[in-house]
Amino acid sequence: MMLQRLRWAVLALTLPLLAQPGGPDLKALVERFDAAQSRAETIQTPFTLTIHRAMLRTPTVTKGTLYIQGSNYVHFAFTPPEDLILHLTPKALISYSPRSREGEILKIGFIKNANRKFLGLGQKLSYLSDYFELVPGESREIPNTYFLKLLPRSLSMKRRFQAIHFWMDRDTSLPRQVLWIERSGDSWLLELESIQVNQPIPNAVQGFKVPAGAEMQKGFSFFATRKK
Repeated sequence: MMLQRLRWAVLALTLPLLAQPGGPDLKALVERFDAAQSRAETIQTPFTLTIHRAMLRTPTVTKGTLYIQGSNYVHFAFTPPEDLILHLTPKALISYSPRSREGEILKIGFIKNANRKFLGLGQKLSYLSDYFELVPGESREIPNTYFLKLLPRSLSMKRRFQAIHFWMDRDTSLPRQVLWIERSGDSWLLELESIQVNQPIPNAVQGFKVPAGAEMQKGFSFFATRKK
């Protein structure tokens, strides 16, 4: 309870600086989004992921189905020809190729690799406000959404991110798009559609485990970025 009060105190102090004439109220947006996250025990939705590398002209575009169970895990099941599963939890990031039975795993500790767990998926905005400054704004790119820019507050976040852009659906208060912009200039745009809430998640996702005998390397290169 004390930590929750501290988070709201931080929001209360920053709100007068962030309010814009005619713009959305930050505290109201946070409350709406967090309430929607609390109601959504599970989320599943088709996704499109567009990755822009700062040193490459042509982005890579992949599709699949995204599954979220609260803050327990985020599971990306990519569609062919992409042979990949990403299973991300607060304790480990796993990428796995079912055909080759190979993959990577990165353990997340309290300090070591801790900045790798901040995706804005399955996480409440009141929690993210401990690490990012939340700046509401206007965006006409996606109709019927509210736009938030998350600017890194902590040193570890500043070392990784320039910003996270977040589009929240006005009707459902759930995410429609998330754009992660790395310090290097690399970026990942996740587009969601036809979100289903509180539907049964397939057993293969719910009980996902890397098969015994799979060759797993230490690390997680999927979101690897060039250092500047």
